[in-house]
Amino acid sequence: MTVVVCGVEELPRGSIMTVMNGDTPVVVARTGAGEYHAVRGWCAHQGAMLGGGRLTWLTCEDARGGYALSRAGEILRCPWHSFEYDVTTGRCVTDPKLRLRTYPVRVEDGNVLLDVPDAT
Repeated sequence: MTVVVCGVEELPRGSIMTVMNGDTPVVVARTGAGEYHAVRGWCAHQGAMLGGGRLTWLTCEDARGGYALSRAGEILRCPWHSFEYDVTTGRCVTDPKLRLRTYPVRVEDGNVLLDVPDAT
């Protein structure tokens, strides 16, 4: 089933929007690079609603031993315990056993479209 989420102008870079598929929340994200991704909206850790979280980045070491930021707007941080998920894959950044279901997203005629299973 295809769901119209919003117009592209309604979801700025680095932001998220939650849509419901029956009783299941789905978080649609637009990364800092402008790509669209969607993940199931419950944290795999303890079930928090990820729509209350925010997109962030990874902090890594740079060549001089300092800090550098990477993957801006690709990491979804849970509002409860700060578990972080890669919206491009659904994988948890810190615990490889945890993962979110991902859903296909595309843009057509100025609209963000989400492909989800029929709600039962």
